[in-house]
Amino acid sequence: MKKTLLTMAVMGSLLVVSQAQAGASANIGVTSDYIWRGVTQTDEGAAVQAGLDYEADNGLYVGTWASNVDFPDVYNGAEVDVYAGYKKDLKGELNFDVGAIRYMYPSEDMALDATEVYAKAGLKGLEAEVSYGVDTEGTDTDEGNLYYGLGYSGEFSNGIGYGAKIGRVDYEADGASDYSHTQLSLSKGFDKAGDVTLAVDDSTLPDTDPLVSVSWAKSFDF
Repeated sequence: MKKTLLTMAVMGSLLVVSQAQAGASANIGVTSDYIWRGVTQTDEGAAVQAGLDYEADNGLYVGTWASNVDFPDVYNGAEVDVYAGYKKDLKGELNFDVGAIRYMYPSEDMALDATEVYAKAGLKGLEAEVSYGVDTEGTDTDEGNLYYGLGYSGEFSNGIGYGAKIGRVDYEADGASDYSHTQLSLSKGFDKAGDVTLAVDDSTLPDTDPLVSVSWAKSFDF
């Protein structure tokens, strides 16, 4: 079975950094609906999620993240992501992040697996991002797909965070429906209990309604 260089490199890196805990962190969470780019990934059902990350002092990082997913009549199981990249804070609160991510759906049919390269830039709460699909396992349907988004986040004086995002998915494959999506969110962090987020997502896909989700997540530094 075809293996991408990204998957092999990140898996190897994770084995190394798991023995060197400095700079490592983990995260766990639950959500009433796993929504990605304006589309439910769990058929509007709940999801349990967890991840492991390592960031070196020079800005290089690797990580993995997993969630249950449910695509009716297509796949019901797990999504496992692995990623690696480089991020840096510059002068004037400007920062950037470049890397690659592999989305994997373990099963006998690996046609859903896909790889993207991405670039992000942020400045004072504003973040722009672009992702490009470079290959899939056993199919070319995701090659050339382009995603770009723009978001803004901040915090009210009472400690409640807010966010707004717009994004666009442009498919390379003939017959696929390009679409846009929006998200509005409110969040509250608690010192020991983690973060709670309320989000409303909508998209321009036909026959879809706005999606409301409530999520909880907590991070741990090693």
